[in-house]
Amino acid sequence: MKKIVLAFDGSTHALNAVNEAEKLMQGFPDSSVTILEVLDIAKAKDQVLDLSEDYEERKAVRIEEVKQQLIGLLDIFEITILIGDPASEIIQHVKKNDYDLLIMGSRGLNLLQEFVMGSVSHKVLKYVSIPVLIVK
Repeated sequence: MKKIVLAFDGSTHALNAVNEAEKLMQGFPDSSVTILEVLDIAKAKDQVLDLSEDYEERKAVRIEEVKQQLIGLLDIFEITILIGDPASEIIQHVKKNDYDLLIMGSRGLNLLQEFVMGSVSHKVLKYVSIPVLIVK
């Protein structure tokens, strides 16, 4: 296993996924980890990049925020930030890159909510062709 991508949204489940990635890295020390965050501009107003400011500057600020969240949890990683529908962006990113494993947190929706709204992890699991580790 050489390349791992970890979908990250800052939630408790995502932080648990980071912990699992760190454990996995102990068994595969030559692996690289990419932290992938998708800013959902339709739903998460607190994560939206302010388009009136320079995109690259705002992206750099968000990357620094993610690094601060991961201090002490994961030693070596790179960060990719995308904008759009989280499930679609994760699926497309995984298809375009040569990853061996996707790790992501579960949102923990109840069955009715998952049926009506669908969950990001469920959609991603259906459409990617690599192994997926979903962490609670």
